[in-house]
Amino acid sequence: MSVINSANLAPVTYLNMTNTHADFDSCSLDRIEAATQVVDSGVIAHFKGLTLTSHFQPIFSLAHKRPVGYEALLRATNREGNAVSPLAVFNLLLAEQETVYLDRLCRNLHLRNFLSLSDDTCWLFLNVNPMVTFKGKRYGAYFAELLSRYQMPAHRVVIEILEESIQDEALLGNAVSYYKELGCLIAIDDFGAGHSNFDRIWSLSPQIVKLDRSIIVQAANNHHVRRVLPNLINLIHESGSLSLMEGVETEQEALIAMDSGIDFIQGYYFSKPVHPALRRSQNLTHIPALYEKFRQFTADETKRYHAKLQDYVAAFKNSVRLIERGLDIRDACADFINQPCARRCYLLNHTGSQLGGNITATGHNPADNDPRFLPTADTRDANWSRRHYFRRAMSNQGEVQISRPYLSITGANMCVTLSVQIVVDHEIQVFCSDIDWNDEFSF
Repeated sequence: MSVINSANLAPVTYLNMTNTHADFDSCSLDRIEAATQVVDSGVIAHFKGLTLTSHFQPIFSLAHKRPVGYEALLRATNREGNAVSPLAVFNLLLAEQETVYLDRLCRNLHLRNFLSLSDDTCWLFLNVNPMVTFKGKRYGAYFAELLSRYQMPAHRVVIEILEESIQDEALLGNAVSYYKELGCLIAIDDFGAGHSNFDRIWSLSPQIVKLDRSIIVQAANNHHVRRVLPNLINLIHESGSLSLMEGVETEQEALIAMDSGIDFIQGYYFSKPVHPALRRSQNLTHIPALYEKFRQFTADETKRYHAKLQDYVAAFKNSVRLIERGLDIRDACADFINQPCARRCYLLNHTGSQLGGNITATGHNPADNDPRFLPTADTRDANWSRRHYFRRAMSNQGEVQISRPYLSITGANMCVTLSVQIVVDHEIQVFCSDIDWNDEFSF
């Protein structure tokens, strides 16, 4: 492996760069490496009076319980040795050519420092601005040459695309295609922030989708977001991408992320970004301990969930016994329907079609809940065969099924449905009861 020391090449000038063809060589690999220097701690770079270096934050696979990649992050100090934020560094840029130059300088720095980690399998995550990729073509080839010089396989590089940074779909697609053709993996960064949408996932087909920290913060503080999070992860998986939760900083956030079905995880709770020279001193063994806490976490969640419903389940089972003995359904449901959060009871035939109307508390008018949903209040002959609670009841004869909370079309309220397959007059039916899942029930 060849290493180029800054003493062997003339320094590059950055303050007065222009967009003329005469300056294209200032962004070439050799000229970029003229601003780098090999020191005892690794490779550093010099830019506008600043010293630049790399830090790396591990990205863990929860299934494998170990790091599978490292995100490269820029660190900078001024002449006095004071830290300068990466944002402040990029705010020094005055022209397009400087932007391309600094982007290439950072990738050079990060790749060479990553190689010092002595790992021949983990991914290197590199942040790339798609506009730089597009405009960089004006300054000659670079990244493929960089990979070749340091014998870095493209399949070990994950290019993080901040998809909101470019609105032109064609330009974004071309930038992604360039890296895919090199053999790199693609990750959509900060998904869920701003105006992110699934159109970009479907059109770009990234291997990894990184969820913005704001999502896990909201999930930890809002039970509605937490309930939806596993479905979001499932949708990402069904779109053909793996999922990565970034910005996990507390044990609670880590447990919620695990519960969501996330593939990869990153954040201060697991490890802060560190200089490559310090990586080996990190304690990266706490994920197995987290799994033990997760088992208790999920057990407690299930226990609380069923504890909240135990009185309703008992009343529901009593209604089933009375129906099977031949009692009229309205009389059989009397005790259940008088429970504080009981919403309705109803019977379905073996095809999922509702038999008659809903059984509700005496004097209850469905429109009283929210008159805006009066068009969906009448459920006579409605077909619920697509609902999980019907299909699960039909597949588990005699066993009471408890659904997860979901939005009921009948009144646009969050509810939980109890369901069970029964036999009435020699006909298979499914008895169902809905419970209003309000904020008092949530946890």
